[in-house]
Amino acid sequence: MYPAQTSLIPIQIALARFFEQGGDIFGNYPYWYLGTTPYRYLTGPILPTALTALHKILPTLSLFDIFFLLLASCFILGAFGVYLLVKELSTSPVNTSVNTSEVLYRMHLGTTGTATFSALFYLFGPLVPLLFRFSNGLSLISFSVLPFILLLYIRFLKNYSRREATFLGAGITFLLLLNISIIPTLFIGMATVFLTVTGWKQAEEKLKRSLLLIAYCLLLVTLWYTPGFWLARLGVPSLAGRNLIQVLFDLGKLLPTALAITAAFISVKLFKKRDLLRDFCFYWLFIFGFLTLMRFISDPDFWLDWSSYNLELQMGLAIAMGLIVKSLKLKVQSFGILTLYTLLFALITNTYVVGTLKKDISQTVEYRIGEKLAEVTSPGEKVLLSGTTAFWLNAFFDISQVRGGVDQASVDPNWRKAVWEIREGKNAEDAERWLRTLNVSYLVVHTKDSKEYYHDFIYPEKFEKVIGLEKIYDERGDHVYQILP
Repeated sequence: MYPAQTSLIPIQIALARFFEQGGDIFGNYPYWYLGTTPYRYLTGPILPTALTALHKILPTLSLFDIFFLLLASCFILGAFGVYLLVKELSTSPVNTSVNTSEVLYRMHLGTTGTATFSALFYLFGPLVPLLFRFSNGLSLISFSVLPFILLLYIRFLKNYSRREATFLGAGITFLLLLNISIIPTLFIGMATVFLTVTGWKQAEEKLKRSLLLIAYCLLLVTLWYTPGFWLARLGVPSLAGRNLIQVLFDLGKLLPTALAITAAFISVKLFKKRDLLRDFCFYWLFIFGFLTLMRFISDPDFWLDWSSYNLELQMGLAIAMGLIVKSLKLKVQSFGILTLYTLLFALITNTYVVGTLKKDISQTVEYRIGEKLAEVTSPGEKVLLSGTTAFWLNAFFDISQVRGGVDQASVDPNWRKAVWEIREGKNAEDAERWLRTLNVSYLVVHTKDSKEYYHDFIYPEKFEKVIGLEKIYDERGDHVYQILP
C-alpha cells in the first residue's frame, strides 16, 4: 500500500532505504542536492533505525507498510498523550460517583470526560484528512510525542527534582533526534506551558532551569547533527522566501506586542477565575493561529506554507471542543452522538484518506518517470525533477537529482537558483546554461496535461526551442529531455 500522491512519506522511505542498504550515514547523501548535503542534516537517527529494525522483524512487509503501521500507532498514542495532558491541566474535579457503564451513557464532563472528548476530537478531528494527505509522515509521528513532553514539563515546573529533569531532558532529546524540525513547535509549546502554569513567584528561577535543560538537550543532539547543521538551517530561505534569522527578527517586532495586548485584554475582560486548561488552550490557539495568519498574509497563494501548523491547530481545537462540551454540561444518554460523529468521520476519512491510498504504484506519474530515468541514466548522472516526482524518486530508485525532500537542510546555494530559473524563468538559454553548469544529464518537465499534482513549470514550451535538448519521453503530458554534450 502506498500513500497519496501529495504525501511526503516517500522522502522518509528514501532515507530509510539508504540506511538499510548500509549507506554512509556520516557522509553526504549522494542522491539529493547535488550530493553536497550530509545525511545527518536530512534526518535524525531514530526513524531510519526503527524502520530498518521493524523491516527485519517483518520482512514480508514493505517499508511503506511498516511506516503506515508506525504512523497509525503513533497517532493513537498522540491522542492518549492529549488525554493525559488535558487531565493534568484540568481543574475540574473527577466524578467518582459513577461506574464505568454510567460514564459511557451519562458522561458528566469533569476531568476525565473533558480529557476523553479532547482526545476523541484530536483523533477524529476535521483536519485529519488534510494531515494525512499533505503532512510529512515524520511530522505526524514526532508530534504524537509532543503532548507527553509538555506533560513532563508541567511536572518539571510544578515540582522540580533531578528525576523530573532527567525524564524531561531524555524526552526532549529523543524528540529532537526523531525530528529536528519540530523545534519551533516544541519551544512554543513549552513557552505556552510556562505562561499557563508559572505565576510570578519563582518565575525567574524556573525560566533559568528550563533554559539550562534545553541547552543541555541541544548539545546532546548536536553530537548527531553537528554544529554546521545549525549554521546551515539559520541561513536557509525556507520561510516565505526569507531565512530563519529574518523571520525571527520580524516576529520579534510584532508577535510579543500583539500577544501581550490581546492576551491581557481577553484575560481581564472575560476570565474571572484561573483555569489552567482554558488558559493553555487560549495561548496555544492564539499563538499558532497568529503564526498561520502571518504566513497567510505573507503569501496567500503558498497554502502549503501557511497551513503548515495544521497539527498544532488540530490539537488546540480538540482541547477547545472538550472545553466547549464541558461548559455546555452535556449529558450523553446513549452512544448516539458519538456514533453519528464517528460514522461521519469514517465516511470522510474513507474518501479523503483511505481513498487516496494506492495498491498499484506502477501506473502513477511518479513511478513511471522514475522507471524511465532508471532505464536511461548511468551511475553518477544527475537528473532534475520537480513536484511530487522529486519526493518519490529515491523511494524506489538510486538516482542522483538536483532537488530532494528536505530543502531547508541543503547546503549548496546553486541548486535553488537553478531550479527557479528552469521552472519559472522565461529565457530558454538561461535554463540550458544552468543545466550545463550543474552537469545535469536529464530534465523532467510536466505540462498542464500531466497528472503531476504540482505544475511548477510556468513556460514548459520554452524547452522545445533549445537545440541542446533532445526529448526522449513524451507521454500523458510528461516530457523527459536529455541534455546533449
